[in-house]
Amino acid sequence: MWLSRLAHVAIPVALLVAISGCTAEPHEAKRTASTAILEAGVPDDAPGCSAAVAVDGDVVWAEARGLANLESGAEFQTSTPFHIGSVGKQFTAMAVLMLAERGDLSLDASPAVYLDGLPAWAKQLTLNDLMHHTSGIKDVLSLPPSAFGTPPLTNADALEFVRTSPLAHPGTAGEFDYSNTNYALLADIVTEVTGTDFATWLETNVFAPLDLEARIGPQVPSDPVGYEGDVTADFTEVKAWPWVLTGAGFVTMTLSDLARWGDQLREPSLLRAETLADALSNGAPIDDGSTYGPGLFVWPDGTLVHSGDGAGHHTAFGVSADRHTTVAIACNQNGIDMDGLFTDLAETWVTERPDQ
Repeated sequence: MWLSRLAHVAIPVALLVAISGCTAEPHEAKRTASTAILEAGVPDDAPGCSAAVAVDGDVVWAEARGLANLESGAEFQTSTPFHIGSVGKQFTAMAVLMLAERGDLSLDASPAVYLDGLPAWAKQLTLNDLMHHTSGIKDVLSLPPSAFGTPPLTNADALEFVRTSPLAHPGTAGEFDYSNTNYALLADIVTEVTGTDFATWLETNVFAPLDLEARIGPQVPSDPVGYEGDVTADFTEVKAWPWVLTGAGFVTMTLSDLARWGDQLREPSLLRAETLADALSNGAPIDDGSTYGPGLFVWPDGTLVHSGDGAGHHTAFGVSADRHTTVAIACNQNGIDMDGLFTDLAETWVTERPDQ
């Protein structure tokens, strides 16, 4: 099941708790502590996890433990790519911000300007509404896949749903309501504006310039298999997603590359810092005190977080309030306390800097 609202919230709260009261220590001690955290929380003979930490864009620690595939016995390596689910929304948001900065689209324009056939109510919305989840458009992943015919559910199906279904807009425009449909539409708009398939455009304009190895699309046989269960019971393989919804997720990359990416949120090279800062500061307010910015939850102290789930894959991503440290972890089973591991890693690495 795609990431729920509650799952998004739990990890950010844990990170905030972890950040407070940390003390400085040398990287070597932190590396040793981080490896011990992973060894204590992840079995070596069951589905496992991969994790990485980057400071100012340099990976300072990376570790993998457990099995990526029970049948083949393939072990997790730090080089194992992982489907990061909704954590990938920030890449879609980055693409939209880059095109806005270039003047190829306007964040204040209606999605109806770029996508033909949208209903009248869509003309009152903006691309900012899509990016910040304030459109009121229903999440297509909250509906059974059978509602869209033969799987997999695609971006074309989601767009047709918005165009024609009376169920497409049950929410209130201007209020936060997390919906994967928003980001699928943003990916479609990138395609329409650039004349280039969304995945190709992102690979050419975002991943390649940063030397990030990433893939957009469904799982391939060599990817880690997702499982349900725990070490006290048999593991059951989780079926592949019955949808291929680009823009809302479907990015595959190593945890080291994901951690390196976090430095774009400190010193962006793909767009002006002012553009990113504006998108981060103008997010949709949420009842818990956070806001939703460009594909990221923004907490009152400035901490940035997102998590992602799907087909037995679970990912957590966080950037410290000072933007210097990025923590990322992904696991291929639900019996591991990934939230706890993420919190422990953040507590180990997110410290007061000696120059502050």
